[in-house]
Amino acid sequence: MLILILFLCALWVLDIRGSRSFISDKIKLSFSEFRVGLVTAYQRHFQQADTIAHYQAQIEAYQRLQFSYADLHARNQALALEAHDLSMLQSTQPPRIKAPDIAQLFAGHVPTTCTLDKQFNTYLYKPPRFTLTRVYGFAKLNNPYELLLDVQTPYPKDKILGMVAFGRTIGIALQQEGRFVGLLHGDARTSYSVAVKSGGKVYYGFISNQNFKTYVDFLPAYAPIKTGDIVVTSGLDGIFSAGIYVGKIAHIENHYAYKKASLQLGDLEHMLFYATLIAVP
Repeated sequence: MLILILFLCALWVLDIRGSRSFISDKIKLSFSEFRVGLVTAYQRHFQQADTIAHYQAQIEAYQRLQFSYADLHARNQALALEAHDLSMLQSTQPPRIKAPDIAQLFAGHVPTTCTLDKQFNTYLYKPPRFTLTRVYGFAKLNNPYELLLDVQTPYPKDKILGMVAFGRTIGIALQQEGRFVGLLHGDARTSYSVAVKSGGKVYYGFISNQNFKTYVDFLPAYAPIKTGDIVVTSGLDGIFSAGIYVGKIAHIENHYAYKKASLQLGDLEHMLFYATLIAVP
């Protein structure tokens, strides 16, 4: 302790007397440089940490941009492929099946969707309700005749709707476990009333399906129907409105009290993306 005090006193004396040894100045400069170096090192350490954090944030942002770009690129490629598929589908779309002139064939036939107004002795037409729906999949993988329908319009849960596409009937639609399900021709549950005009008269029957084949069942035994006769909806069942094309008679079976005819349906040669639902009041 005494040595330190003597050393400081010597430095003070040298500094006061203006000694040319400049020892005190060198000590002061060294101390000042040490202080500046210490402050600089301290600042450099924390600035370097901030710089590293800043660069890491930039790298993470750049990686996010890379992922976003890759995702957008993949979506763009998927949309391009979908557009290409749609253009190819439209260019290779088979000719649309031309339905017969139902209005001329069933001229004078009054459907039951028209009610008689006794006061004016005229027929008042009750228009059906049409809803465009999208087909988005199969209800069961092992059943190609049961489709899932995207229906936004509310209907009563027990309401059975007619389903039309490509200018003809393709089946019925109903609600099942909270979803709308479309049943195509071939499904055993698909049934509705139809009419066949032959010999100047109209005869009625019901669509039935057995072993994935569609029939017109319970036609009158005396009905002179023949192969090639046109089958349309009758409008008697509250499912379809009257006069929508169904198909043609392909083969006739004579039973004891009725006739049963197999039905020739137009094949769905291209994909079914949309269908129109018919709700009869």
